[in-house]
Amino acid sequence: MAAIVPETERERSYYRWYELSLLYHDAVRRGVPAAEVEATKVLADEAWDAYVETISDLKGPRLE
Repeated sequence: MAAIVPETERERSYYRWYELSLLYHDAVRRGVPAAEVEATKVLADEAWDAYVETISDLKGPRLE
């Protein structure tokens, strides 16, 4: 299977979140120490926020 190469910022943001979320769920499943699981979750959450910001920008400025 060929690797998918993200071409847009939206795709890069999504794939970054996706890879980090896979790492997080794998760490939980394998029983990795809680501090490492939490650090991975924080990174995944930040990546999700960046993705949401990217897709929100496509529709114009976000309304807070």
